[in-house]
Amino acid sequence: MRFLKLFHIQIVLRITGIVVCVLGAIYLWLTHRLYFSAAGVFILAVVQLWALIRYIEDINSEVALFITAVKNRDNGVYFDTAKYGPPFSLLFSAFNDIIQTHKTITIEKEAVFQLMNSTLEKAPFGMIVIEQQALYDADNRHPVLFINSAVESILRMPLYNSWNSIAKQHPQFAAQVKLLASGGKQIIENFGGTDAVVSLETQLIYVEQKPLLIISFQDIKAEMEQKEMEAWSKLIHVLTHEILNSITPIHSLSFAISQLLNEKGAALDEEDVDDLKLGAATIQKRSDGLMQFVRDYRHVAAVPVPVLETVAVNTLLQQVKYLMQPLADKKQIQLVADTIHPRYAMQADEKLLEQVLINLVTNSIHALDGRPNGLVQLLFTQSQGMYTIEVKDNGKGIPAENMDKIFVPFFTTRPTGSGIGLTLSRNIMKLHNGWIEVESKEGVGTTFRLVFAGQE
Repeated sequence: MRFLKLFHIQIVLRITGIVVCVLGAIYLWLTHRLYFSAAGVFILAVVQLWALIRYIEDINSEVALFITAVKNRDNGVYFDTAKYGPPFSLLFSAFNDIIQTHKTITIEKEAVFQLMNSTLEKAPFGMIVIEQQALYDADNRHPVLFINSAVESILRMPLYNSWNSIAKQHPQFAAQVKLLASGGKQIIENFGGTDAVVSLETQLIYVEQKPLLIISFQDIKAEMEQKEMEAWSKLIHVLTHEILNSITPIHSLSFAISQLLNEKGAALDEEDVDDLKLGAATIQKRSDGLMQFVRDYRHVAAVPVPVLETVAVNTLLQQVKYLMQPLADKKQIQLVADTIHPRYAMQADEKLLEQVLINLVTNSIHALDGRPNGLVQLLFTQSQGMYTIEVKDNGKGIPAENMDKIFVPFFTTRPTGSGIGLTLSRNIMKLHNGWIEVESKEGVGTTFRLVFAGQE
């Protein structure tokens, strides 16, 4: 406000001087006939008017310079606070403060950018950022907006600065990225004709209304081998436990029967015969159990190859609900399924996916035994090129210590369970280029998510 007051006074004084000079010139010309004096005073008025115009133009140019500097992020501009006197010293001082603040923010942002850039550059995973349009325009050389050094080792190629060059050098990689143009995840085995296993993930973002695709990937073969070793260790532990549980009584009973026959031979009384019959029956029962175990193992190992067809998500969910409704009604559990728009469909084996969902719904129903207001939900969501089907219940939940065991073959907490349902379900999802996620909290409930990547 002080600046405005001083500026107003400056303008008023200058205009007053011009008006006084003009009136003085008129007075001298008309009253005293002093023509030269009148002309001199009038010229003085013109000079003052010109000075006022220049004064305002200079001020305007300084303001325009400030606006241009802010617009162009030019932090090297400085305004002389004493150049135009007290009226503008406060304004130009404020301009300098704004420029300095903008400079500080720019330096801080640049430091953060350099930190992020350095971090991503040294990251153990590959990252490429391109315009989404580059995936569909093979004729133009779209530049790579960002590429880190890990790309060179994973893709085994130079760090090209255009997406077209990358696509020509590695067409398999480019084709997989194009399938995930709207975002998603994909596991690529035998990557580039090698034994590498690459986890590929894309994310679509918008910068100034321009779609950009962030492509990240890494070789997870070592991690998968580690997980595979852990899985085999758990499987061997389960197999050993189950086989020993069956073989130990068979061995003990066989030894007892052999010993009884050796001691008494043909002189067996009725009680001995009953013991032999009981032993033989027990051996047969345990043998049958062992045979069933072997059949279950073969069932896990030999998942049929999916026969792909167009499957409407709504039809799949409603069919599973129809099949499982009698069991839910018997257990007095509410079973609900989302109604999905018919346009949501995918290439899948309907029978295998039904098997997965039936298994998950069955598990949810058993998890609700003895709990009031039981509810099982079949839900569907679609996001970034991925379809997700959820089987959600408000059951007892999975204990934290069992979360890393539920996909191990033959692990079960149900007395009548086989322990192969979730293993089969995961294998079936892998055959559909998808995966299973699980979220559970004891006393609250469990949610299993079937995630299908590469869906448009």
